[in-house]
Amino acid sequence: MRRWWALVAMAAVALAPGGCARPAGVDGDLTNGWPAFARAQTPIPDAGVCYPREYDPTWYGDFDSAVDCKSETHQTETVFVGALTGADADRTAPPLAGSAARKAAYTRCQQAANDYLGGDWQSAKVDLGLVLPDDKAWTGGARWYRCDAIHFQDSDYNTVATSGSVKDGLRGSRPLAVTCLTVTDDGKNAVTKTDDADCDKPHNGEFAGIYQAADGAWPADENARRKLANNGCEAIVAHFLGYSGDQAISNYLGWMAQGFNEDQWNLGDRSERCFALAFNGKSVNGARIIGSVKGLRGGAPRKA
Repeated sequence: MRRWWALVAMAAVALAPGGCARPAGVDGDLTNGWPAFARAQTPIPDAGVCYPREYDPTWYGDFDSAVDCKSETHQTETVFVGALTGADADRTAPPLAGSAARKAAYTRCQQAANDYLGGDWQSAKVDLGLVLPDDKAWTGGARWYRCDAIHFQDSDYNTVATSGSVKDGLRGSRPLAVTCLTVTDDGKNAVTKTDDADCDKPHNGEFAGIYQAADGAWPADENARRKLANNGCEAIVAHFLGYSGDQAISNYLGWMAQGFNEDQWNLGDRSERCFALAFNGKSVNGARIIGSVKGLRGGAPRKA
């Protein structure tokens, strides 16, 4: 833009010696009455809107595709929109995976999701994704980040296009809360299927709480991850049953851990969902109880 103005100024100087007369009412100053164009702005997303497309961690900005959350089918819902600032905004490209900038943005996302849902988002039938502008939008000046909730049809993370907002899903009757399950295993300590169940109806699993691992590098060894999850969830279930320590002691119950994803871990979400499980011998298959086991300690749950 400055180069264009300079060329205009030189043309005016070059024309002056030729003796060309100026029209009446023209002062010859080409630089004092020309307003500049407004600086181009990249679109910024809105919170509280939904999109029919699947979750995508990068987006150029097709925000015109937003739909009404309550009445139209969608797959993602924006719960918060923030902005990258300072050195993070001065980068030539969006922050890399695992960077402090992404972790800070995702921490804000988690806080906002808790407020939006009305409780700890990890205890709801949702996932929470961080969306950043793609390289093209970033080059165009976009510095926003978006926090998108993905609404699942059940506690096993099965995605479904749905209508209705996740807002307040953990308030009142808590329609999005993870509660009880019917769990099936292969007889060798591996879960093959879970189905949501009403806690007042026959089931064999109950959500006990969330275990958050300490900050640190992603544990690449599968056995190390399994040990970390099992030890963490044993403590959560022990407290749920009413024990003051971290060891769960019961002739009837065990526990199950669900979570630990590398991408989520690198964003700062090192959580595991922890469930108390009713066993039938060495398997959960066939075991059915009714009601909650919270506070039961070593007592026998009510059989279905």
